[in-house]
Amino acid sequence: MIQSIEKLMLSLSKILDESNSNERTLYPVLCNFFQNFGSELKLLDISATSEESLQIEEKNIGFPDITIRQNGRLIGWVEVKLPKDNLNAPKFIEQFRKYQESLENILFINMREWQLWRWDEDGKPKKIAEELFDPLRYGTGEEKKLINILIKFFEGKPYNAKTPLQLAKALAKKARLLSNQVQESLDETNKKNDLNKLKQAFEKTLIQNIDKHQFSNLLAETLTYSLFLAFLEYDKPDKENLTITSAIDFLPTNIPVLSDLYLLITKVSNQYIGVKQSAQLILDQLKFTDIGKIKQKLVKHKPGDDPVIQFYEPFLKEYDSKEREARGVYYTPKPIVDFIIRSVDYLLKDKFDKEDGLSDESVHILDPSTGTGTFLMSAIQTVHKKIYDKWIKNGPDIVKKKFHDITIAHILKHFYAFELLVAPYAIAHLKLTLLLEEYGFNFESTKNDSDIDNDRLKIYLANTLDDPEKKTEDLFGFSSITEESEKARKIKKEVPILAIVGNPPYSNFGQMNTGVWIMKLSEDYKINLNEKKINIDDDYIKFIRFAEWKLKQQGQGIFAMITSNSFIDGITHRQMRKDLLSNFDEVYILNLHGNLRKKETCPDGSKDENVFNIQTGVSINIFIKHASNKKKVRKYFDLWGLRERKFSYLIDKQFSQIEWIDLDIDKFNNEFKNTRWGKNYAVDLNLLIPSNNSLLNEYGNYWGINEIFLKYNSGIITRNDDLTIQFNKTDIGLIIDDFLKLNEIELRNKYKLVDGVNWKISNAKRDIIDNSDKNKLSKILYRPFDIRFTLFTTRSNGFLSRPIYDVMKNLTKPNLALLCKRQSKQDFTYSFISNVLCESCVFESAYANNSVFPLYIYDESSSQMSLLGVQGSAKNVSNISPIFIKEFSETIGLNIIENGQGDLQNTLGPEDIFYYIYAILHNPTYRTRYMEQLKIDFPRVPFTQNKALFKQLVIIGNKLANLHLLGENSFDKSKTILDEPNKWNIKTGGQKTEGLEDWKVIEVRYDEQNKRVYVNKSQFFEGIEKDVWELNIGGYQVCDKWLKERKKAQRSLSGDDLIHFMKIIITLRETIRLMREIDTLIPQWPMK
Repeated sequence: MIQSIEKLMLSLSKILDESNSNERTLYPVLCNFFQNFGSELKLLDISATSEESLQIEEKNIGFPDITIRQNGRLIGWVEVKLPKDNLNAPKFIEQFRKYQESLENILFINMREWQLWRWDEDGKPKKIAEELFDPLRYGTGEEKKLINILIKFFEGKPYNAKTPLQLAKALAKKARLLSNQVQESLDETNKKNDLNKLKQAFEKTLIQNIDKHQFSNLLAETLTYSLFLAFLEYDKPDKENLTITSAIDFLPTNIPVLSDLYLLITKVSNQYIGVKQSAQLILDQLKFTDIGKIKQKLVKHKPGDDPVIQFYEPFLKEYDSKEREARGVYYTPKPIVDFIIRSVDYLLKDKFDKEDGLSDESVHILDPSTGTGTFLMSAIQTVHKKIYDKWIKNGPDIVKKKFHDITIAHILKHFYAFELLVAPYAIAHLKLTLLLEEYGFNFESTKNDSDIDNDRLKIYLANTLDDPEKKTEDLFGFSSITEESEKARKIKKEVPILAIVGNPPYSNFGQMNTGVWIMKLSEDYKINLNEKKINIDDDYIKFIRFAEWKLKQQGQGIFAMITSNSFIDGITHRQMRKDLLSNFDEVYILNLHGNLRKKETCPDGSKDENVFNIQTGVSINIFIKHASNKKKVRKYFDLWGLRERKFSYLIDKQFSQIEWIDLDIDKFNNEFKNTRWGKNYAVDLNLLIPSNNSLLNEYGNYWGINEIFLKYNSGIITRNDDLTIQFNKTDIGLIIDDFLKLNEIELRNKYKLVDGVNWKISNAKRDIIDNSDKNKLSKILYRPFDIRFTLFTTRSNGFLSRPIYDVMKNLTKPNLALLCKRQSKQDFTYSFISNVLCESCVFESAYANNSVFPLYIYDESSSQMSLLGVQGSAKNVSNISPIFIKEFSETIGLNIIENGQGDLQNTLGPEDIFYYIYAILHNPTYRTRYMEQLKIDFPRVPFTQNKALFKQLVIIGNKLANLHLLGENSFDKSKTILDEPNKWNIKTGGQKTEGLEDWKVIEVRYDEQNKRVYVNKSQFFEGIEKDVWELNIGGYQVCDKWLKERKKAQRSLSGDDLIHFMKIIITLRETIRLMREIDTLIPQWPMK
């Protein structure tokens, strides 16, 4: 071993003395060194191979530099840097992190530092050894340092996964590396090469508008799951014979499309060395896994369990949790699936005279977004249970034969499913095949019969939302893929589906499902809405639209899905509800709630949980269409509580046992139409929730703020907050500088950027080049009292995705803007003020973004009409409706002036109206009295006829506005308590912790006894009352949110930050006092 080190020293000294030496010149020497060292350890057949990696401007973006194997068995990798390079330098962080997370035994070296990283038992990377050793300059005995770390390195081997969970996580890490290699190859190679051609073919056949990241994931998942299935089928002890090439021979024959996809992808991937190497890693991982034990654990499970999901769910979570969330793909808990399937089985019998329910051979069932096939799994289990219950007393063989017969005649012929993504498609086939085998069925029994319609499960790799009239294009000439989509197309068009079930994706994932056919169908949900923004393009809505279309085509049927519950009372979903109510005779909504974004709680105030690990509330929706007209039935039920309570309820209850309540939708619609509120809508609200009509006439005849203000829109939508919004001008300026000087790949790596439909690095870079003037750096209200900075330009889909320039430009000049939210689910706290740009989520964003209503419009063209109905000047023009002004000024007996404030004896101005509205929106009685109505639409404001009351409310609204702007109101420089710190009764305390930055925000907590808010273990603010600490604005607990945003950003509080936070505290304290004062001023409701 010393001999090999001495040889390394001699070779390195020659190479490093050469002026043109680089990393690559070190590879041959190091490969010889590692091979010789392995031989000295008595290890036979050691090979050290330098890998070819894609180079971009001297930056390796592909694979570690050297791979070391023993007789073909993987030992580990070596990443090489030059002696001048610091292994801990920021420029290597991203590259090293990628390797550490994806590779289980890797050595990082620069000829001076030697770091060994290895996965622990849980598959997490850890640095297990680090030595300082310079082979050119070392003293006697120091070589032991290198020998020790290399011995540990050569003990490395592929991660030994022993359970489905461990294997899932290990494969996810390898698949992620493979996806990275594919994306890097797409980025840096000829646009006309086979990899890009394959991407284009997928776009034509399966997924329109798929971006590079999504396509790379698709390829990686397909290869990974194909190899996994091949290993499950490969039943031989000698795994070395199973290679990337031979794996195709062991893919399930009843999934022909998988073989073609695998062959196609491996053929293309072999052209790219990094992709090929990454695929080999997946193979190595599977070879080092006891697949027999894994398969046993997938087959042997408790009744009711879904063992395969123990593999797929953790794979998705580890592989790409962000994309999983973006797809809206979540495994549906079995109690929910079983309840839906039981309900469908019952309704088929009760409503459609199908005596055997799902077992009736005339029933065709479809899951249009099957994922891993859980709904069909439950349907098959339901069929089997009926057979078992009926025949078990006659012996298990009878049960087995009866189930075999119904599988051949019914399940394999009439149980359909579509899935767009290859990995869950493969898992669905695996899961249902294992289930059928568990019940005694074997696909071998179908091979020799004359019926070709029962040779496989009818789960198809297809896009449900594609046009059923449009034939599928060939994909690189591989016929089975075209045939798969074509069969799915004919099912959509021709098969008399009677039941549609499932859990469609909730999000508008990458806006991929934007085909002409489904988008045209979805337009039916947008008729006569007259909305500024119609947020009903989420995928789950498109799947509901598909189900409605399919059942309307054949004149009858059921669709039963669990989806986001936003459509049951969303204001922009009212036409959708109208369409569904007109086309379905019976509607049942089982609202599971659980909206964490809205901080929903049970009616008694106790905790409410989501049945998924998501923040969006959900509901089970069952719509029934009869062949002939029947009496309309609209039913609803609330299920609140903890997740396990909801599961227990769904397990215990049958559909007929639910305590449904009737919805009188027509009564509400008729009363609503007769109000000022209702007259604004061409389409009735058609709410699919119980409605409180008692105050509808009173509240509905007030003016809505969207009627008072002429121009408004949402706040700025960035699509990339972490990049585009910074705490100070310096940080955003540095980002602008980087975008000017770095190329797209460098930007992607430095800032971990991913292109999306509405935000692309190239577009952002172009926007910045055209608008690099630092004078365009502007303040932006990010969260309540949280002012930051951004680059504000006119271009949409540039640096900012949607700058909302037409509205936001007015806040670059002296102005006030009211912030409100259109819909909410919790108590009303959605009122705030700004005099700078506003982000779209100043309030929590569940249901809708906050809207911004500027008081003045700066219109250079002078084309806007003024309050008095005359042409305005080029300066500021009031944004308040002349119609409203005329009615209100006549009611209260005050004349309107163009700008500013009136004397409130004879005149009033736009600012008076603004401050009055602000006071009303902060009135506690108003918020509680109209709590239910405030959840439906923009707030509606009562206007008093009492001049004295009006004046008092204007004064308090003015004070509130000044406070909430922290004394920065351009139109009123009156002194506030914020200018008198000696009256604050609040102070900082504690000592700096040794080893921690001063006022570093680490742990945010409230000490009620001492009225302290701690930011770390020892430093705190003192003098903060509990009601101040807990005060909520816009769905956020203000103080907690402001500090935790700094904790998230790993910031320490500066002197200015400390004072700013104190001002927030004082403002909230005064807000509570002024809100109570407003309540005492208003003598009665409704206001007079």
